[in-house]
Amino acid sequence: MITEVDEALCVLLGRSLPEGTMVRLDPPKPTWETERPTNAIDLFLYGLHDDPSGRESGWADERDDRGAVRARREPNRRCSLSYLVTARAEKVNEEHLLLGAALRTMLFTDSLPADCMPETLAAAGAPVLIKIADTDPGALWSNLGMPARASFAITVSAPFLPAADTDLAPPAEKIRLDSGQNVPPRGSLAPAQPRRWVRTP
Repeated sequence: MITEVDEALCVLLGRSLPEGTMVRLDPPKPTWETERPTNAIDLFLYGLHDDPSGRESGWADERDDRGAVRARREPNRRCSLSYLVTARAEKVNEEHLLLGAALRTMLFTDSLPADCMPETLAAAGAPVLIKIADTDPGALWSNLGMPARASFAITVSAPFLPAADTDLAPPAEKIRLDSGQNVPPRGSLAPAQPRRWVRTP
């Protein structure tokens, strides 16, 4: 699921950025200060945790052409992925232009469009939600041991599909109904009634 979300975000941002801008998944690194920068937006995945807000309930059955259950799947879970979004360019104002374009895209995208998502992610049939996080990026830069740069954080809530359980009992071929009463077959003698002894005076 993580790589599918990575790919979808790269496609989404690639549509809105100036031609020739790269979208990368590189984490910030100290060598940025000495490298010759290229026009790029970097998405750094720095956090993963359970998202209980979109948790589903109930099992889902997968049936064959005859309607028999061939697999049973637990309800979907949701995972929250946190990304730090930064820009790289030769000049600061160029970085800000790239970062502004990325910010505008994320602000006006509540959920990933279906044509941005890989087939496996779209097949989940559940939206992939995007929002600007209220995380202060300054703390992240300090933890990375780097000087702060212009950046923002986003949170992506994506469905996590459990594996289907295919170890099921085969469907019944016949059903026998029994009322619980022993009825003798036609033509047979009824069972003898128990004798009753009556004392005479």
